[in-house]
Amino acid sequence: MSYDENFLLKSIEIAEAGIGLTAPNPIVGAVIVDKSGTVLGEGFHAGLKHAEVLAMDAAIAKGHSLQGAILYCSLEPCNHYGKNPPCTEAIIAAGISEVFFALSDPNPLADGGSEKLLAAGIRVEGDLLQQEAAYSNRAWLTKIALGRPRITVKIAQTIDSKVAAADGRSKWITSDESRQHAKGIRDGFDAICVGTGTAVADDPTLRGATRNPRRFVIGERELSALALDEQEGYTHLRTHDLHEVVATLTGNGFNSVLIEGGPSLSSAFLREGLVDEIHLYMAPSIMGAGKSAVHIPEFTDFSQQLHYELSALSIVSGDIFATYIKEDYA
Repeated sequence: MSYDENFLLKSIEIAEAGIGLTAPNPIVGAVIVDKSGTVLGEGFHAGLKHAEVLAMDAAIAKGHSLQGAILYCSLEPCNHYGKNPPCTEAIIAAGISEVFFALSDPNPLADGGSEKLLAAGIRVEGDLLQQEAAYSNRAWLTKIALGRPRITVKIAQTIDSKVAAADGRSKWITSDESRQHAKGIRDGFDAICVGTGTAVADDPTLRGATRNPRRFVIGERELSALALDEQEGYTHLRTHDLHEVVATLTGNGFNSVLIEGGPSLSSAFLREGLVDEIHLYMAPSIMGAGKSAVHIPEFTDFSQQLHYELSALSIVSGDIFATYIKEDYA
């Protein structure tokens, strides 16, 4: 059986348009082509209809027949009733003859998609681009594997790892372009957390570029009026128990959570082994005295280091932006 890898890569690319919109479900992209390789329809999951159905709807709206068509999916088609009926039933009913998917669905609730399609006489081949699809869907896969959202810590620091001056001032270490870049990154998260110290000292808005994640302020300190009150508001989690915090975030069905809460909150999550990814902005400056980005006093031995893999690196208006990950999402 042959397939066109470009269409499968396209389904993964399309899926990423749904990042931050699909929780508690995964991102999924779908491309339908005919036997000659002409694209009939495309679709991505954005929280309502599934990608496969949207791609079929797009093809039908253009007047195309799906009889004998080929479906490329970033994730194995589901085989269960949730908010939507099983995609397998729609695929079978449409007369699609071949299905290629990048990654098997690890969720036991959706199990059996390939088997059902095969039983209906449809040619199926899966796990064709596992690494690419897993990286793209790593937030949801982390949640399935670990039973909690994927947690990312964002740090904006100087070359010498300072996030604030000795007098507490931190506006602004990185460039305006980096701050705009960070807003775009926020769009892809379901929730964002800061500590009460950051909320009081910086009074952040925590806006995204096009949408705002759910906001949480963590800590027992009493809070007066904040800039967050003027937008969609926030939830104050009055605790220092991070496992209680994570249980609350998990209970909301989030796939991904961003921690922007300064060195105390970031260090606490790191110390508890709860950080799956780090987004690091580094400005080309040296502060000297000041507050360090991370402070974990319990780590006193070389062997206690936390290890992450460099995943991406870019320059944003003179600042370095690096993404570090733990590869335990698949």
